[in-house]
Amino acid sequence: METSKAGRALEGLRVVELGSSVSVAVAGLVLADNGAEVIGVEPPQGSALRSHPAFALWARGKRSAVADLSTAEGGARLDALLGDADVLLVGLKPSAAERLDVDPERLAASNPRLVQCAVTGFGTSGPFRDIPVWDGIINARGGRMHQFQGLNAGERPAYVAVPVATHGAAMLTLQGVLGALRERERTGRGQRLETSLIQALAVYDMIYWYPGASWKSGSVDVPFIPYSVARTADGVWVQFAQNGPRLFAALVRVLDLDPNVAPPMELRGQKPEELRAFRTSLQERMVKRTWSEWQEIFADEREISVERLLLPGEALDHPQLASTGDAIEIDGVRQLGPMIRLSETPGRPGRSASVLGDAGTGTWSASALPAAEPAAAKATGALFEGVTVLEFATWIATPFGVALMADLGARVIKVEPLGGDPMRGPVGVGMKMVQGKQSIALNLKSPEGLEIVHRLVARADALAHNYRPGVPERLGIDWQTLSEINPKLVYLYGASYGSKGPMSSKPAFHVTAGAVSGGARAQAGADALPPADHPLSMAEIARLSRRLEIANEGNPDFNAAVGVAAALALGLYSRERTGRGQALETRMMLTNGYTNSKDFVDFEGRPEREWADARLLGLGALYRLYAASEGWVFLAAPSQRDFERLCAAAGCAALLADPRFASAESRAQHDEELAAELERVFAARDADGWEQSLTESGVACVRADEGPPARFVYEHPDAERLGWYTQVAEEDSFYGSYRRYGKLVTQDRETGPLRGAFRAGEDTRSLLAELEYSEAEIAALLESGVVAEPD
Repeated sequence: METSKAGRALEGLRVVELGSSVSVAVAGLVLADNGAEVIGVEPPQGSALRSHPAFALWARGKRSAVADLSTAEGGARLDALLGDADVLLVGLKPSAAERLDVDPERLAASNPRLVQCAVTGFGTSGPFRDIPVWDGIINARGGRMHQFQGLNAGERPAYVAVPVATHGAAMLTLQGVLGALRERERTGRGQRLETSLIQALAVYDMIYWYPGASWKSGSVDVPFIPYSVARTADGVWVQFAQNGPRLFAALVRVLDLDPNVAPPMELRGQKPEELRAFRTSLQERMVKRTWSEWQEIFADEREISVERLLLPGEALDHPQLASTGDAIEIDGVRQLGPMIRLSETPGRPGRSASVLGDAGTGTWSASALPAAEPAAAKATGALFEGVTVLEFATWIATPFGVALMADLGARVIKVEPLGGDPMRGPVGVGMKMVQGKQSIALNLKSPEGLEIVHRLVARADALAHNYRPGVPERLGIDWQTLSEINPKLVYLYGASYGSKGPMSSKPAFHVTAGAVSGGARAQAGADALPPADHPLSMAEIARLSRRLEIANEGNPDFNAAVGVAAALALGLYSRERTGRGQALETRMMLTNGYTNSKDFVDFEGRPEREWADARLLGLGALYRLYAASEGWVFLAAPSQRDFERLCAAAGCAALLADPRFASAESRAQHDEELAAELERVFAARDADGWEQSLTESGVACVRADEGPPARFVYEHPDAERLGWYTQVAEEDSFYGSYRRYGKLVTQDRETGPLRGAFRAGEDTRSLLAELEYSEAEIAALLESGVVAEPD
């Protein structure tokens, strides 16, 4: 995708960050890359994030302002900075925001144009609101650690290594803030938004949320063959992604496997022993050649998708990321490039990470945007009400990203093949992909079908697709063609690898991104795989491949999906400012790098990366799972103050006096001994008791053995009031009334109910009528098979 040399999309905006939230930092990074002036307000000692190696990425292109908000002087300095700021991102506990007088209503009164977004752990109200926000705490109490118990033979929860809640909240923040800024262009008014890590966790629930779903997590070895994992002769572990009849046939042909094996989507109905036997035959083929030998064989096979299972951060050396500019270097620090590619208002990385206080200590200059007068009438709808998005996509990442736009008010029209999107087949996940959308089913390869699409494009605001390069051109829905029909169109390619580069034509699925980003290896745990020169039996290869298969679960699709939603919001805001459309691109490999951003920073002398231990308990004695007398808890108390509070509240003050644990350095040296001491402490009481007593004392410690995520949300006494779930009305779904997750970004006003799922082609007839086709023309299109509607 070619880019212009125009200014960046967010130039002139001032964004202020408060708190040490990684979600806020990553959202601010994307805003800074796209031209916003981002200022992080830090206490005199600096943000807690400064001690992390990834601060070089998280603070890229930003400035730092020092203010002690516990003092009147510090509060006055913040107020001066916010006086004509455009966006405030708040990553504080609700009680901390209240104590520091970061009052949304007061700030809105002094600056009506200010867009505010609070990012919390469990929301701004309810019993969990002031638990310190750690990704591990959200994954534990939210049920995701329970979901991974298959890695421990179903016997106990497992630490979650990929910080999906943090990433999801960052992208939801971007979607909400950019939507509010777009609305402000029309009304002159800002607004208050909220999202949370627990709401973000709902993004990643593929199957447990829907009516009648079982909440049991299985641990039986039933491999899904298209996503096979294998080891080569030189000890390299590789991940296949052949999820489709054509792709699977290519794998069978190239590896000379049994050609009578059923197509991929039918493999689920086969007997587990048959699937395991086929896995063995595949792995026996792979172990006969080295990885370099296999690479030569696969090089010219367009339908073979295979990647090495990399460690987190290793993809900075991946040839595809290098060719697309997704792996860059700034002042000796290797890191990720901008997350969203825009053709007309391209982003570019700013300077190195801010130096503490480099924004100065005096009066700040005004925001560069002119202050529009507030409109006479306040906006009343959802953020993207009035926006029409066309979707040409299948599977998960792009469709769900567009579904998030529907949840925030956009009218989404899904253009499907005559038989419907194949993802409609699996119940639950299929419904989640189409909720809130209209559907037209048509034959896009016919001239009449293309004419219908072009009429839709002429009336649309945005379009999203995930076809591989070259396909849109063949179908007549490429950017160049459609931009001539509608120059104001925002055109997004939700790519796997990208539109250019050596891997651009290759297929990819969520497991591909999990392999490239290092998420699968991280989730499998430290030392899960033996050294490359260590001999393994076929039974051992099968056991380890199953562990990697469980570890490489569906999160990469949803990591990409929230990035798609953020990109659409950015494109729509840019169009509102400039009056022009443009082509955008997100890449699943890059977005998953952002999910694991803490590992995608490299420089000389970088501290060693943290790994979950082999038992998947956590990252160390003060950030890990512990068995209670009944149940399991997760503890997050890594700082000195956290440790002191823990010892006081848990009745183990003697640990404070122990020289082995007196300082952070000594605790690190004696980590295993500290863990053993705490194992004895936690064994004395049940999980619920520990959660209540420790959280009341300000210690982050919650129950971790209940799940899946839907259980916590649906059974939480305040969940419906907080909007974490909602009931779809009978008339708003083909499937009748049912329960689903609520809006993941909430506004300071009521925005109407969420819709449910309908069948493929449900709106074919009404959409054709809207496009001014006559009844006779519609009947002819149906009769000739150009379009379809449900029986």
